Amino acid sequence: MNAPARHRVVAGGALIVAALAGCTSDATDKAPQPVTPPWASDTTTSGRSSVAHLAIHPGTYRIPASAWSQADYTVTFREGWSVQYGHVFSKHADQDDELGFYAVVVDEIFTDPCRGEAVPKAVGSRVADLVTALLEQPGPTKSTPEASVFGGYPATRIDLEVPQGLDLAKCRLAEDDVMGLQVWMSTPADKYFVLLPGQRARVYVVDVRGKRQVFLVATGARTSATDNAELAAALDSIRIEG
Repeated sequence: MNAPARHRVVAGGALIVAALAGCTSDATDKAPQPVTPPWASDTTTSGRSSVAHLAIHPGTYRIPASAWSQADYTVTFREGWSVQYGHVFSKHADQDDELGFYAVVVDEIFTDPCRGEAVPKAVGSRVADLVTALLEQPGPTKSTPEASVFGGYPATRIDLEVPQGLDLAKCRLAEDDVMGLQVWMSTPADKYFVLLPGQRARVYVVDVRGKRQVFLVATGARTSATDNAELAAALDSIRIEG
């Protein structure tokens, strides 16, 4: 990647577990208040805690605005979830049935996803600008954009997949030896997204009071119905505090 160091965000990575306190109801059975977890501020790419997968105790959390997100949002997790980089949430990390999601501020898109050394191109600030750029980008298979609601705000959903039969040997990313398509770059988070074969990426481009926010949801061919249901529950629980 180009200097300064930029790091890809894809499903996978070593799992290092550390217990984290969640939130429980009090003696009066009031609804639990969202907790801002200590790992939510860990957006750096240096240090063990930022790259490790940390176990999340079941509960409701407030993820504060950061280089990844335009606004605070809350989300509820059941058992078995982990977090990486402070904002990337997954189950079964680094396994064939991995799935997960994260918020990200996308400001650049690669005009040629097969070229790992390619320079990304800036994208306008509107929801429509990013949706159009994704539709025009060669490489990934795309669904028809669909009007949706995400976190309580209007959104456009578009699904991305690596086409069957695509010769990914020609798309190898030079520095990471990764077989996939390099889709976008987030300058604020200093991360880029690589779409892997067998992965389905659901991209929600959300309009948060005029600010564009992206949520990326990734599943694979081996994702179970149970895990899909738990993923849906987590996504349905998200409330963006714009």
